Amino acid sequence: MFDVDSYSSIAIPANMLKVALPIGIGLASAVYLTMKMTNHDGFSTDRSIPMVRIRSGDTTHDAEYFENQDKFLAECEKTYGLVFNCLVLGQKVTVVSGSLAREIFMNQDFSFMDAIDEMTGIQAFTMSVIKSNRRADSPVIHEIIRDNISPNLPLFTPRIVEQLTTAVEKELGDGDGKLVENPLRIFQNMIAGAMASVFMGLEVAKNQKVLDSFIDCTYDFGQVLGQGKKDSWHAFGNRAKYGVLNPLRKHVNIMVEAATPVILKRRQQEAEAVAKGQEYKRPMDIMQRLLDNSEKYGFIDIEDEVLAQIAKERQQERQSKLDAGEVASERDFDGTKLDSRRDLDFSAAAIKRMVRMDSFVREIFRFRMERLSLAHLARKNVVLSNGMVITKGSKAIINMRSINQDSEMQGEDPTEFRPWRFVGKSKSATKASGDFLAFGMGRHACPGRFLAIQELKTVGSLMVQKYSKIEIQDPSKSMSILLSRLGQPLDTGLIFTSRTFSPSAEKYY
Repeated sequence: MFDVDSYSSIAIPANMLKVALPIGIGLASAVYLTMKMTNHDGFSTDRSIPMVRIRSGDTTHDAEYFENQDKFLAECEKTYGLVFNCLVLGQKVTVVSGSLAREIFMNQDFSFMDAIDEMTGIQAFTMSVIKSNRRADSPVIHEIIRDNISPNLPLFTPRIVEQLTTAVEKELGDGDGKLVENPLRIFQNMIAGAMASVFMGLEVAKNQKVLDSFIDCTYDFGQVLGQGKKDSWHAFGNRAKYGVLNPLRKHVNIMVEAATPVILKRRQQEAEAVAKGQEYKRPMDIMQRLLDNSEKYGFIDIEDEVLAQIAKERQQERQSKLDAGEVASERDFDGTKLDSRRDLDFSAAAIKRMVRMDSFVREIFRFRMERLSLAHLARKNVVLSNGMVITKGSKAIINMRSINQDSEMQGEDPTEFRPWRFVGKSKSATKASGDFLAFGMGRHACPGRFLAIQELKTVGSLMVQKYSKIEIQDPSKSMSILLSRLGQPLDTGLIFTSRTFSPSAEKYY
């Protein structure tokens, strides 16, 4: 008789999910959090770092910065150089620009996580719902993503594509001039469904409460960020209250409630297979991998042209096997990896080769990144290569304008949006480097960027494949939307028009 208690199955999902949920939230909220990383405690006291002059009639640089961020920062760079202090975003910040930004990311005496905690008190927020690996600089979550997600993207891709395709059909249909007044929620549901299937498995991903939780938990981070509060009392208040009033707890409870019966069933099936001397066929999702490796991690408790080329290559491979006598006929490929019915499937290999979609995604990040972001706390005095010192306890914030609009790094016309800017260059959207800091850099670069970019490329490819036009309901807002920051929702609807294919139809890729 199978003994459920012998596997501690009730305890495992609850404690495992308390680690798994922050991972999922972290991926979904990475860009949102990145936009908000700023300094509360003060700029460096090194006297060689110049202070930006405050405009007459102002008491801070906020008004001037928000009037035109690019103009303000460009003038500061021209007047004061690559490093300067200013009173912006309601705080004192030391702005680090251009080539010096790399030194902030690569020096281990700067801490991104310390900067986050100093601003928000987020450590109390996250640590109050987990019982394992409670150190703020614990590498466990990074290791889980590195070990279980990125290497397995080829295995997860078919599921992600299937989930997104089903969602497109359900939510948008043919889209023949269909007006969608709340497109953000639809795309959130699409991404949540795909993410839930990867993290929690297909059974749990069917639960609407789970999908809503994947979406809504991002908004609950707003309570930590303070939704505009910019003083040290906010972080102090978070640390004081989140031990008992953490809004994340309700999401953990939803996940535990949905996952527990699934995990119990899996444990039972595994025990029955072992008793019969059979190999248990493990589900392909992160939840199963965390269950299988709980001790390791210390848990206590489209591009049409691309698809056509791949189909051609697959046919050549089939023909090669036929010519060599390895198979007798085309029918022998049915049900195998070379089944012709799967020639046009979205695969990890296909998505990787969608170079134009990759360039488009990277250009979106480059063009719409918040101009001042990715603050790092100095744990001790750090001397930059130009001789200036970022003093202990201060935060260095990155001037993204100096990187994203630098012609030597980005090519000609860096202030223009050019979707194919990076085609033919060794500059993929997942490549964290000195000229593309959307996901950080160095050993602490976001490990979930591969999954995030793959989902964005998949969604974009499905949209291009299915719809000939996606129009903004209010055309007058086109430029303001393009210039808005990442994570800022549209304040107008979208109109979807289905694609009609013909031999002379233009191919979008």
